[in-house]
Formats: sequence, C-alpha cells, structure tokens
Amino acid sequence: MNHKPRTKQAFTLIELMAAIGILAMVLSFAGVIFKVSIGCQRMAIANAEIMQKLRAITDQLNADFEALRKDGEIFLVWVAKAPAGADPRDPSAYERLDRVMFFVNGDFQSYGSNPMLRGNVARISYMLAKKGNVKAQDQDRERRILARTQHILTADPGLADFLDPGTFTGSDQEWYYWNNRLEYDKIPLEAWKDRFSQFEKADMLSVISGIRVDPAVPDNHLIGATVDPANPSSIHMLLCEGVGQFKVQGWYDALGRWVPQIDPDGDGNLADMDFLLLTDPTRVPGLLYPYRGVPPDAYGGLSLGGLFAPGQPHAYPNALVDQAHFSSIPGLGRALKFTFTLYDSKGVIERGMVFTHIVYLGN
Repeated sequence: MNHKPRTKQAFTLIELMAAIGILAMVLSFAGVIFKVSIGCQRMAIANAEIMQKLRAITDQLNADFEALRKDGEIFLVWVAKAPAGADPRDPSAYERLDRVMFFVNGDFQSYGSNPMLRGNVARISYMLAKKGNVKAQDQDRERRILARTQHILTADPGLADFLDPGTFTGSDQEWYYWNNRLEYDKIPLEAWKDRFSQFEKADMLSVISGIRVDPAVPDNHLIGATVDPANPSSIHMLLCEGVGQFKVQGWYDALGRWVPQIDPDGDGNLADMDFLLLTDPTRVPGLLYPYRGVPPDAYGGLSLGGLFAPGQPHAYPNALVDQAHFSSIPGLGRALKFTFTLYDSKGVIERGMVFTHIVYLGN
C-alpha cells in the first residue's frame, strides 16, 4: 500500500497577527485592571489613614472639652493667612491657623517627666506646631503637625515653681523650656487667673501661642508649640501629622452663625470680615476669658472686627466676657466648631480632606 505522508497545518501570517493582537488586547486590559486595582487599594489605604487621624483628633477634642473648666481661663487666637503670592482681597485665598488654650478636669499623667506627675487639672493647648524655627504657615500643608500641649497643675512640694519671679529671669531658654518641655505648672488655677500683671499675662500667652498678644512683647518670645518628630523630647506634644489647617469657631446666637468668618455673607467683599487684619494690624483677633476689670491691670475680653449684632458694629462689651454670659460670647458660646484639613502620608489624596467637628459646651 502506498501512503502519502501527512502534512502539518501551520498558522498563516494573518492568523498569527490576529492572535498577537488579541493577546496584546488581553494584556492591555489586564494592565488597566491591575492599575485600577492598585489605585483603588492605595485610595482605600489613604482614606483609612485619614479616618484614623480624624478619629484620634475628634476623640481627644471630645475628651478635653467634656471636662472644660468654665471657671478657668480660655484663650483663643484666630489667625487667618493668605499664602505668599495670593491676592489678599480674595476671601478664598485665606487659610486658618488658629490657637486655643483652656483648663480641664481629668486624670492626667505626664509623658516624659522624671519623676512621673499626676494631677486632676491641666492646662491644654491646641495649635499647628512649628518645626524648629519654621512656622506652620511656611511649611508644606501636607506635612504640618497638630500639637496638643498638656501642663498639669500641681502643688507637689518637691517641684520648683518655674514661674517664681525670684528665680525666673525670663530668658529665651527658660520660656522655651517652660512651654515645650515642662509638663506642669506649679500654680493653683485661681493664681493663674489673678497672680500675673497685664504684661506678664500677655508675655505668657504670646509664648504659649506664638502670636504677639501685646505690641510690647519681643519677637523672641513668640514661641508656640515646637515639635520635631525626630526628637523624642517633643513627641509628647504631637497629636497628629498631616493636618493642613486648624480652624476654631464659636456659635453666636445674635447673628445665628459661627464666629469668626472671612467674608460672612459670601459676596467677595472683605469689608465685613470678622477679623481685624485689614483694619488694625497691631491688634490680635482673639478672646481672653474671663475679663478682669480691676484697674490698673484690667485685661481680657474680646478683640474681633465685623458686626456682632444688628446695628452694633465692632462692639461686644468686655465686661460681658464672664461666666454669667458664657453662652452668648462671640467666638465661644454654646458650641465650638473645629475645621481641619487632613492629608495621608503618601500624598495619594493630593488636596486632602476637609472635616468639621462640633463640641457642645453646655448652657
């Protein structure tokens, strides 16, 4: 029998090109799906990180303000800055870098003091921190740090009264150490309110906030909270990294809105802004509660521009900044609203996420 040899069928050039094209499409789709999946995973991780930061900040705010001492001192400084190159006449150009200090009850323990300190009353501050000598407004927004300082009030006989006028000279190093390293104030709450003169208190509050409270305060006393993540001695003040803006507002019943605001009616005209930035640069927009009206060292009260009540421009009597009128004080009132912009550490959410949180201060 004669058998013809079998011939093998090969792919034609057209079939080969079609197969390569289909493979390329499959690989392309797979690459797109992989890229989208990785992007979604990175976004989910970034969102989770930001939500963890949000929870840490709001939980701490709730715990602190739930125990607020209304018979103590409350210091608020409202700082609005237009970044370099921005049009200062543009309301949307401003960012807020506010500061707040107050006293609370609780069970407090120091972080790094030796010996360890405990106490039931503490002086608390929140603000965006300096890094070395770099102010918060000069830092990248996504790298800013929200600081929380805690100074326990104590009467421990083994501790020195750091502010004792007999030993405290007021040097730069002493002010820095007191504000950023020391974790206690050896002073009763009533003495904090009444022991110091007007200028002494202005000096202290300028050191605490990093904002000049009185024109006579020297530049080198504008310290504020200074946090270096690489320095263990400052970590006790670090509440959260990646906080681009920190804003504090109080509910004001007379106007039915939060105070202070930039361009409250949203018309683009800054003439009605609640800040004094455009009218009197020597005055600091702020609140020192309560007002102490005892001459010659009367101090405290409210310093804000804008309309506080219909037909009452630039007027809220300092004498009404007291506990009896607590719920009606502009910038304080029945509740505080905190607004902050949070960034993830990898920069996935480039513009960050803006959150508001309200704490109620009671009637």
